[in-house]
This record gives sequence, structure tokens and C-alpha cells, in this order.
Amino acid sequence: MSTTTGTWTREALAAAPQTYFDAVDAMDADGVLAHFADDATLTVQTDHVTFTGAEEIRRMFTDFFEASVTIRHEIRNMVVEEAAGKVATEQGYIGELKDGTQNDMHNCNFFTFDEDGKFKRVIIWMAGTNPLK
Repeated sequence: MSTTTGTWTREALAAAPQTYFDAVDAMDADGVLAHFADDATLTVQTDHVTFTGAEEIRRMFTDFFEASVTIRHEIRNMVVEEAAGKVATEQGYIGELKDGTQNDMHNCNFFTFDEDGKFKRVIIWMAGTNPLK
């Protein structure tokens, strides 16, 4: 798979996952979507589901936020591949759903950036049942 060289800086690539998770934790759909390109894909690999385009991604996050009482992510490790415009994160997700489900998961995300510094592709590996439907 070829990659296009973007104009990313290591600092910008490393900052994006944290600001993305901050928006998720605040249940801020507009803030989350500001990180994604209009034609982005978000795949929950462990659940074999892909959301394509800003509207599908927005719907998935809106549904997740409406089903959630609390959401908290903590990035534990990060690898930045500046030349390729890619970042991998290992994080914890602790949350409670309105149905009473308590989640304490160990997840990994893989972010690929477009030339404008937006997420072009996000792949999520989850340990446990997918709360993103």
C-alpha cells in the first residue's frame, strides 16, 4: 500500500489522538468529527464493522454518546510514523452505558492521516464487547 507524503509534523500527529479522545470523552460529536476527513473510514476490526464517510461516523458516535453515561480514555502508549502520516495508540477505555454495562477495556487504535491532517482511516482493536454500534 502506498502512502502520500503529507506536511504533518510529529507534534501534530502525536497531538491528534489525544484531542480526538478528549472530544469522545466529552461526548462532543462535532469535536470528534472535526478530526475526520469527509470520506474517512472507521473500522472496528474485532467486530468486523466499518463506518464510511462523515455521516455514518457521526451516527455511530451519536448513538454511542446517547447510550453512554460516562466515557474516559487514557492513552498508555503511542507510536508516530511521521513520514507515512500514521499513529498507533494503546489506550484504556472505562465507561458506563445507560443499560448498566460497565466497560473497562484495553484497546488499540491505528490512525492514518490525509494531506490536510485529518483522519483518513481509523482501525480499532477492542478487548471485549464493542459498545460502538
